[in-house]
Amino acid sequence: MNTTSRSDTLLGTEVRDPQNEALGSVDDLMTNPQTGKIDYVVIARGGVFGIDEKYVPVPWAAFKIAPNLSLLVLSTTKDAFSSAPQASKAEFMLPGRFDAVGQKVDSYWKTHLSDKGSD
Repeated sequence: MNTTSRSDTLLGTEVRDPQNEALGSVDDLMTNPQTGKIDYVVIARGGVFGIDEKYVPVPWAAFKIAPNLSLLVLSTTKDAFSSAPQASKAEFMLPGRFDAVGQKVDSYWKTHLSDKGSD
């Protein structure tokens, strides 16, 4: 990504696959407690008005940003996205859980990204 983005611009941004199918929208950005850098984008999918939403963390490096910053593209399939590990909003925040959840998320996405060059 060669584009500078503000967090308030990214939150709520639509996420689509390369076939232009909607996957969800950006709900949160997770920073690594050791590096302070953004490691994951948390995508909210399903639910109505925040009720029964599922939260899917995806490595930040897996995304491509549309030139006008109106959407993020994730090189995966809708089926792979639906099967991705989910995390509660608080799960990353629990002491010692960031690394454990991150390893599970990273392992899944390493094998399920269509564009292997994005990880």
